[in-house]
Amino acid sequence: MSRRPLRTFAYGHPWFYHLVTGISALPVGGPQRLRELCAQRLAPLLPPQAAVLDLCCGDGAASAALLARGFRVTGLDCSRQALERAARAYPNLATVQGLAERPPLSAGQFAGVQISLALHEFHRPARLALLKATLRLLQPGGWFVALDLHTTHGLLGWPQQWFVRLFETDTAVDFLASNLAADLSMVGYGSVVREILAMGSLQLVSAQKPVPFPVP
Repeated sequence: MSRRPLRTFAYGHPWFYHLVTGISALPVGGPQRLRELCAQRLAPLLPPQAAVLDLCCGDGAASAALLARGFRVTGLDCSRQALERAARAYPNLATVQGLAERPPLSAGQFAGVQISLALHEFHRPARLALLKATLRLLQPGGWFVALDLHTTHGLLGWPQQWFVRLFETDTAVDFLASNLAADLSMVGYGSVVREILAMGSLQLVSAQKPVPFPVP
């Protein structure tokens, strides 16, 4: 996986990372609004106080939007340091260290799963494994919501291309060439809905785990 020239610099200098994130979030109303998009889509679909998993939760910024809505939230990430920051910032957040494509969690324990701006970090085989894992973790009728990059066309396409070249890895290029909605249907989800945001540069996708027909 080749790294882009400014990615390491951005991660080593938080002020620069937050500056870039803030500018990128302007089309949807700023960083706070960006962090809440998954929760805003997921919340009306779930019962009160439902169990929800935030995959690749990082420092818990997107988990906070779920906690504020009264859900019982578990944050999973591969980084122990990120989980420690999340636990300090959000004491009500349960944290689990593990890989999103192989989560060390029991099947059927969540009513909802969200992943915000992290799917593009996975190559296709791992990404499909992650989607299959979320299907296993959800209860029948549960919902999956993802926010991530979307290919922008026309005049707005070149800023996205430069952003990916400077800040992302090859996995982002791979993700932009894929069809997330089609992949969700392929692994077994139904009721797939995709909303295009930020002048075409982001997609917010929701999908439901089917409810088995009762056996007569």
